[in-house]
Amino acid sequence: MKLKIIILLVISFLISNWLQAQQSWTLDDCINYALEHNYTVKKQMIEIESNRVQLSSSKNNRLPGISAYANQNFEFGRSETASNLIVESTQANTSMGVGLELPIFNGFQVNHQIKSNDLNLQASLKDFEQAKEDLTLNVTAYFLDVLLGKALLRVAQEQVLLSEKQVEQIQQLVANGRSSDAELYEARATLANDQLTVVKAENDYNISKLNLSQLMNVTDPEGFDIIEPPIDQVEFLMQQNLDLQGTIDRCLNNRPGIQAADLRIEKSKRDIKVQQAGWYPSLSLNANWGTGYYYAFKDAYSIENKSFGDQFKNNSREVVGLSLNIPIFDKLKTRDNVKLSKLSLQNQEIALEETKTNMIKEIHQAYNNAVAAKNQYLSAEIAVSASQKSLEYENLKFESGRSTNYEYNEAKTKYFKAQSDEIQAKFQYILRYKIMEFYGR
Repeated sequence: MKLKIIILLVISFLISNWLQAQQSWTLDDCINYALEHNYTVKKQMIEIESNRVQLSSSKNNRLPGISAYANQNFEFGRSETASNLIVESTQANTSMGVGLELPIFNGFQVNHQIKSNDLNLQASLKDFEQAKEDLTLNVTAYFLDVLLGKALLRVAQEQVLLSEKQVEQIQQLVANGRSSDAELYEARATLANDQLTVVKAENDYNISKLNLSQLMNVTDPEGFDIIEPPIDQVEFLMQQNLDLQGTIDRCLNNRPGIQAADLRIEKSKRDIKVQQAGWYPSLSLNANWGTGYYYAFKDAYSIENKSFGDQFKNNSREVVGLSLNIPIFDKLKTRDNVKLSKLSLQNQEIALEETKTNMIKEIHQAYNNAVAAKNQYLSAEIAVSASQKSLEYENLKFESGRSTNYEYNEAKTKYFKAQSDEIQAKFQYILRYKIMEFYGR
């Protein structure tokens, strides 16, 4: 029975992996899987939990510290009795107690540290959002790269079909004495080159799928494939207008990376106050209870060894007090720590300005590239339409014997190039539009 269960579990595991390898993925599927399995995102989650622990630890500094102690000593020769007399005696001394220390005032250091750690936690949450958005954008770019490879592969395969048709036509013309063997060899050579282009396009397509699956951390990329979005979605994106200034404004107000930098500036300001607390006096409440048990082995002064219970009760001592610590000179340690915190603040302010500048630069680049890609796409559309008509016309001329194989191949090459340019421009525009969309959310 156990063997059957093990076999069923193994078969289930294999089927699960096979289904995962064979399934096709939409863009949302790819993004969701990557967000769940990406190492950078997982590290960010651990960082968040670590910062939560630090925040909790700083809050716990408000609580009193309570500790217990117990000591066992053996004294030979001169020993101290329970009455604090020094006598000639060998004895055992047992002491135990409980102590409490409660901070009352420390220059508001604990409060500032709690706020600093809370700001650090909020910044790490924004970093987590930024990491997820960066990963989403990367997956989208890789997904579009796969779509591009798939489209270019289809175009290359269409060229092979045209070349195969051309070879068949020339074979018929040669059989009828209307064409030469040289043109037939040339057509076959063209077909071979087109087939080689298909092999290269197929290899590029497979590599793009592999890159996407590796970015997603798919355990078994064998058989990995994607589902193409509906054509109307692609055409919808092609019709959208780009708002450069609006994207920049929304980016500067809403981007997690900038919000994280703002939070770290506030954290640095709190860190300065944490260090400045070192100049203030600190006050704490102390309480202690202790007792002891004495047993004399050599009773030179007729010391009576009372019972443990009596000594435990009679030797007890309770202390409650306040402790005030006033800093006078700490080797300028606090001053230097304050200076370092202020330098850290300046560094965070520069980091914020650098982040804003880089994002604005990236938005401008994405906008210019998107406009250029859209213009290229519109031009390529016209070129595709014109080259297609030219190819159809050359095909009619070739079939009637009024065109050469060279002229037909030249028209086919132009059509292939126009199709490739159109496809690449389309996906370049979609990618740049997606970048603008991410920055403008």
